[in-house]
This record gives sequence, structure tokens and C-alpha cells, in this order.
Amino acid sequence: MVTQLPILYVEAETCGEAWEKAVEAVWYNGLEIEQHYSDEFSKEASVLINITNPLKEPRFSRKDFISVTMFMTGPDKKKPYREKQYVRDLIDGDMDHRVLEGIESYTYHERLFCWGLVQPKHLALLKEKKKPLVKIFDSITQKEFKVEDGINQLEMLIKKAKEEPISRKLQVTTWEPHKDLVISGAPCLQRIWIRIIEQKYMVFETHWRSRDLYKAVGANILGFTEFAKWLAERLNLEFVQYVDFSNSLHIYKSDYDQVERHFEIIKKRSQV
Repeated sequence: MVTQLPILYVEAETCGEAWEKAVEAVWYNGLEIEQHYSDEFSKEASVLINITNPLKEPRFSRKDFISVTMFMTGPDKKKPYREKQYVRDLIDGDMDHRVLEGIESYTYHERLFCWGLVQPKHLALLKEKKKPLVKIFDSITQKEFKVEDGINQLEMLIKKAKEEPISRKLQVTTWEPHKDLVISGAPCLQRIWIRIIEQKYMVFETHWRSRDLYKAVGANILGFTEFAKWLAERLNLEFVQYVDFSNSLHIYKSDYDQVERHFEIIKKRSQV
């Protein structure tokens, strides 16, 4: 009986290559385990992905039909990556209004740029369940720090990075335990951490609690490598490495047929 989750390592030069290698790694080495969305199982592993040239093409695999649909069709087709809707949502917060309207439980931009933002729907839910409301106090003045408008973690990180580029504290987080352990739809991305090398180069690392490998990771990686590029430009650095760790990187059973066809096609092409 298998009692441990596989720990897998994937290294690739490009984002597209990384997705293909990750799918192969989890498909052949992942543990089939139950998941909370349905009674079906999924193949799962903890996976560390190291991308050594993250801005080199292909930025996404042409075998990744979700990324192909998102980035190569519709009104975004001819736009540069920075102007594609998914990237604008991450950097500019185009969809943050949906959180305040109660349509979405979060956006990554809202959590990174407005952490702790008071959301009426979540506030009502916390009160209904008699859960604690978080209060933050200034460590020097001991006065309550009002977070109704949220905390802009990115601007704080940028300021810290400019003041102390050798710091190992250059990170931001999305997790709000007073909300995310109660509501449904908690963020998959947990943390971003950067390391500055020789005051010239930036390593960008992301930590995820859970992710759909086949239908989400390709778009996530492209989006956050563009985010990293934007951040590096703000810091006048060169973005040189992207590291991506998932506690649970999984392929859902509902996608097994597509993944099997994916590898059948690869096998046939290799035999030509």
C-alpha cells in the first residue's frame, strides 16, 4: 500500500517544455488519490518545476489546448503577452470588482495588491458562522491598522527590495486564514518569493497549495512569468529564473482520456 505522496522534480528551459514534462511526470509517477470535488480520483504529486530561461519561446505548449485557446484565439490573439486579459487581470486588477460584488471569492491581484480588503459577502459569512474578524496593530504605536482598503504588498516588497536587495524576506502572500479556512474558493497560489543576485538578476518563485496540471498550469506559468517580468522592470533587474512548487499538482480523472490521447499522439510521432 502506498502511504506517501510522490515528490517530483522537473527542469526545463522554457515554459512550454516545463508544462509538457510536468504532465508526463505526474501521469506516469503520480499517486491516484481521492479528491474533494467528486467521488472520482485524480493523479497527484508534489512537484517542483525549475524553468531556466522563462522568457524564451515557446512560452506555452501548443499541446496545451487551454493556453492555446486563451492566448491564440479571440480578441487577445494578436496582442503581446502583457496585454492579454489573463495577464492584465494579474497585474492591473481588471477583475477585482467581481470580488466586491460577491461574484468571486478572490483574485490574485486583489490578494497581492489589496490584502485584507473588506468584502461585504465574506464579512457577513464570518459573522454568521461566528468566526473571528482580524484586527492588525502597528507594532510601534500599538494602534489598530485599518485594512478596509487592503494592504498593497507588492509596493511594500518593491520598497524593501530597493532598500535591501540582499534580503531573504522579499515575499508576498495570498492566504487570509480568517476567510480561506471558512469560505469555498480559496486561492491556489499561496506565496511569491524573489531573490536578487548580484543586484542585477531576479529569481521569481511561486508556491501553490493545489493546482489542475492539465488545464491550469500552462496559463498560470505564462501569466506569472509576465508578472515577474513586470516586477523585474520595476526593480531595474533582469528576470532569469522561474521556480514553481505545488503541494498538490494533479490530473483529474475526467481528463484521463485527453491525456492518454496526448501521449498516444506523441508516441506515434516518435515512430515516424
